[in-house]
Amino acid sequence: MVKPRKSQAALDFMISYGMALIIISVALLAVAQLGVFNPLLTPTFCDATPSFACVAAAIKANGMLTILLSQATGATMNVIGASCSRLANTVSVPGPMYGNLNVGYNSVTESQYYPSTALANGLLLYTGNTMNLTVFCYGGSGLATGSLGGSFSGTVWLNFTITSLPNSANNVVQVATFTEKYT
Repeated sequence: MVKPRKSQAALDFMISYGMALIIISVALLAVAQLGVFNPLLTPTFCDATPSFACVAAAIKANGMLTILLSQATGATMNVIGASCSRLANTVSVPGPMYGNLNVGYNSVTESQYYPSTALANGLLLYTGNTMNLTVFCYGGSGLATGSLGGSFSGTVWLNFTITSLPNSANNVVQVATFTEKYT
């Protein structure tokens, strides 16, 4: 009488599962070599709210955002302030909670929030025209700096008046959300 060999079943089990593991490992290696798991492949976008268009955006590693905006409200805007914030706002708090809190350009905020003096006297933004804005972006812990290739997601706000309305109050409006890589 011949005894059944248990070692044959164990060998078949090890070979079949071993081959499956080798095939899966080769497939994962091939996918990794194609860069699928690369964190630098974060998609970049800039979405504007209605009546605005985000033409382009770029953020430097020091937290300075440059954004090209246009508007189609039908009125001329006098932009007197801009801001960029990483954190979302609540409904009860208009405007950004962090960074350029008052969103207006003045002698106190000029060096802290604005890399240039472009908004010192306001900038006119006509319907259909574009405007290049440069501001610093902020998060909960201060200036939103990052490493090259890392990504930043934030919101852009404008403080403006309508020139055709003589008593136009300042409007603080969210105009774009974006995700860009630090350059």
